[in-house]
Amino acid sequence: MAINELYYAFNPWWEGKDFDAGIPRDEYINKLGDFFSRKQINVVIGSRRVGKTTLLKQMLKQVLKSGLSANQIFYLSLDHPQLLTLPISEHLRNFRKLFMHDRDKKLLLFLDEVQESPNWEGELKSIYDLENVKIVCTGSTSSLIKSQGGKLTGRQIITILYPLSFKEFISFRKEVLSAAEEYKYEKILEDYLQIGGYPEYVLNPSMDYLANLLEDIIARDLVRVFRVRRANLLKDIFRILAASVGLHVSFNKVANTVGAAVDTVKEYMGYFESAFLIKTLEKWSTSYKERIYAAKKIYLLDTGFKTMITGKGDSGAKAENLVFMQILRGNQSCGYFYVNQKEVDFVVGGYTGNSLPVEVKYDSEFDWRSKKFSGLKLFLESYPGTKEAVVVTKDVETEVKAGGTIIRAIPLWKFLLNPVD
Repeated sequence: MAINELYYAFNPWWEGKDFDAGIPRDEYINKLGDFFSRKQINVVIGSRRVGKTTLLKQMLKQVLKSGLSANQIFYLSLDHPQLLTLPISEHLRNFRKLFMHDRDKKLLLFLDEVQESPNWEGELKSIYDLENVKIVCTGSTSSLIKSQGGKLTGRQIITILYPLSFKEFISFRKEVLSAAEEYKYEKILEDYLQIGGYPEYVLNPSMDYLANLLEDIIARDLVRVFRVRRANLLKDIFRILAASVGLHVSFNKVANTVGAAVDTVKEYMGYFESAFLIKTLEKWSTSYKERIYAAKKIYLLDTGFKTMITGKGDSGAKAENLVFMQILRGNQSCGYFYVNQKEVDFVVGGYTGNSLPVEVKYDSEFDWRSKKFSGLKLFLESYPGTKEAVVVTKDVETEVKAGGTIIRAIPLWKFLLNPVD
């Protein structure tokens, strides 16, 4: 296929044709706002198949509706075999030539999987500095964004696209619930716990899909990018991490289990984080040294992988994982509290008295006198100025007062539909 034919295939709006932009992800579209009016490069990063291309198409439709001429918008999927060798500036030159655009005419450039293009960092910097071009791009590995050597510092706005939230999951499943049907949320939540939030998998569940996706991420975003020689070791470590959701993970124990060096385990865990498979949680402490050196807790960015690897059980760990992801989506700082072998799952906020402890107890009972709340009670004793604490339950909703603190028990589904303030 000639290069211009490929350009037209990627850009059907040039000929007035409609195109599929999937189910709207309004949480991100609203967050991005009027992105076209800002000079900075919008970079959307996230796991493979999490919906980055779809989000680009939704942003593109938004610009078309605003009245921008269709031939001012140029979309490229840079992992296409015919595009791998040409630099971005050459594509831009071809675009201008195709429509005889004046040099000073503002253009909009959508670049999917930008990390596949040669010298993409330098190319983007040059276009940003010298051209009247707004750039929006996606990437699948955060380490590639971080490895720019500062070339795009101050020139980019980074948005992380996560798997579907519970609210988005409900939308994708086309569930319409009335105020009198709250009981239905519990069943939908059970599905969400097991399936997770990869859009295609939510629409067409198949365990083969997740297995193939994991293989694809390991092969394309880990083995190829980081030149890992032991792909099977990567898989073994990931299986252990999936079984360790919500637990304190010892690098030494993992290393002994898989027969690898501790430094290798640390390195590979960094790779998983770069590929948006896992996220580590530090200890909540005023001591910087303790935050760095205390054991980390591990969470997956999608519970579907845990179901694939460890089965449909372990709902408590999956519930805790979903709470963590909800906090993460809100860009809130958090850590776990751990003193004298007593723990609070999450403490949201800083160390100046405005923090919110969140404990996950995914069951159908709530008794504040129970020993299972010893960690939360110790936290409140240590920080008596705490105004509120949250206990996430399966289906209990109530409030009790402990000293000057309101303890609010809330069902998981309701917590997931209401952002943490």
